[in-house]
Amino acid sequence: MTWQRPASVPVGQVWSRFKGRERDGQPAKMSNWERYIAQGVSLACFTETDGAPDELVAFNITLDLVDVFTLYGVDRYLTSSGLTVLPEHRGQNIGARLFEARKPLCAALGIQCTATVFTATASQVLASKCGYTQLAELSYSHMAARGVDLSGCATPTAKLMGTKFHFD
Repeated sequence: MTWQRPASVPVGQVWSRFKGRERDGQPAKMSNWERYIAQGVSLACFTETDGAPDELVAFNITLDLVDVFTLYGVDRYLTSSGLTVLPEHRGQNIGARLFEARKPLCAALGIQCTATVFTATASQVLASKCGYTQLAELSYSHMAARGVDLSGCATPTAKLMGTKFHFD
């Protein structure tokens, strides 16, 4: 059975709003990102013009899985694929803000924890700073032996990192 966003969780909900620093230039266009957010639960950061979303500057593709995440003692958890902040908008803590936005998103979905595989050093460090702990680590050489070539990555390992939310 395919997971579906509950009707009680509105599409287009703003989970967090903040003011980033102004930058010169235009952000690069991201092609086909819309196909990744078809479930209606991904997180995105837009510039605003007159209070309305304008240009996409960052996104974090999130997915709700039905598999049991035994470490946290839950039957569902939020995971993601591809936390991306465009170069023109880096250095503003946007990635950290997207991590923070997972908590109200999970609360609305009735999900108690999140876990993500991080492949870049910067995202591994950021996740740790945001309270995520390392749950597992897999070397790229081990993955290459199974046909997954990640030799282009700057880090030697992928890290599964997670956190459990405590809702009031």
